[in-house]
Amino acid sequence: MITSTQWQLAQEAAERYQTILTPAILGPFAEALVDFAALQDGEHVVDVGCGTGAAARHAAQMVGSSGHVLAVDINSSMLAVARSLPAVPGASIGWREANITHLPFDDNSVDVVLCAQTLQFLPGKD
Repeated sequence: MITSTQWQLAQEAAERYQTILTPAILGPFAEALVDFAALQDGEHVVDVGCGTGAAARHAAQMVGSSGHVLAVDINSSMLAVARSLPAVPGASIGWREANITHLPFDDNSVDVVLCAQTLQFLPGKD
């Protein structure tokens, strides 16, 4: 696994992200993204740059218990907060720490890739 120190937040910052930004801004945006993706029951979804999991949680509800969601982020504190939140009904969610350049799944193994509020932080996007 490749770990980045550039985008690591302290646990307290990740908790504030979840309690302040997610309800007001990031959560509604994540739900709109998932709704736009028109996920279907049973699909396998990856949420790249999942943060504390707003899109992953909504996706899990949309794909149901026969689907699966893999939520990936480079930030261990964001994932710790995501894991600490109550489970949602629907698909299971796997939380994985990984760099977007080395994703932990095989090619052609997912149906949908979600990426909310992440691309602007990637190097070399010019």
